[in-house]
Parts: sequence; structure tokens; C-alpha cells
Amino acid sequence: MNIVQIVNPSHIHQIWDQVKDYLEASLETSTGECTLEQLKGLLATGAQSLLVAVKESKITGAMTVEFINYPNERVMFITALGGKGVVNNQTFTQVEEWAKTQGATKVNAWAKKGQAKLYEMKAGFTTMRYVMEKKL
Repeated sequence: MNIVQIVNPSHIHQIWDQVKDYLEASLETSTGECTLEQLKGLLATGAQSLLVAVKESKITGAMTVEFINYPNERVMFITALGGKGVVNNQTFTQVEEWAKTQGATKVNAWAKKGQAKLYEMKAGFTTMRYVMEKKL
């Protein structure tokens, strides 16, 4: 079972080598919003948050998120995600519970068509123009 842990911004540099490959693979499918080094900077300053999936004391995946406030919603947007067995109900239930404690009312993530199917099947998201969305 994966246990989700939130990484304090002051520990980003210490854990970076264990998570950067998971995040880099995800950024390669984006449209260039930021580089891996820029993402590291956003995490270290607290502009985004790093969550890791841990199984038997080993990091098996990583996710970065940012919170966006709208007049009627507070959205946790997944900016990068990678690893083994990270997109599933067990792991996402933990992520969603933490997001609620941060005031989030929904979760969004960009996805390509194949990734969208994984979010739908394994984590209960709904396809919205390949921006995946789930109400909390």
C-alpha cells in the first residue's frame, strides 16, 4: 500500500534526486509550462507542493500540485505526476483528503487521451476537454 507524504519545502533539495525522474517524465508530456529546474524552485519556495507515494520505506512516485483560487472554487491542480501505482483510488483518496484540509473543492490535471482514461478508471476523474476534474 502506498502512503502519501507531503514534503516540506525545506526538504526539497534533500529528496530531489529520489523524485526528479518521476516528475521529469511527466513534464515531458506538457507543453513547456516550466522546466524541471524551475519546478524544483517552485517547490523549494512553497509556490507548489510535493507529495510522494511511499511503499515499504521506498518512494514509488511523486506529484506536484498548486492551488488556484477562483470566486466559487479552490482548485488543487496537479502540475506533474509520475511513478508506479500512483494513479489509483487508494493513493488518490489520501491526496484528496489532504487537499480538502487545504480548502480545495476540486482537483484538476492536464492529461493526454491515454492518461485521461487512466485518471477515469483508477481515480474517478471525469474528462473535461482533457483537463481531468474531480469534485471533492
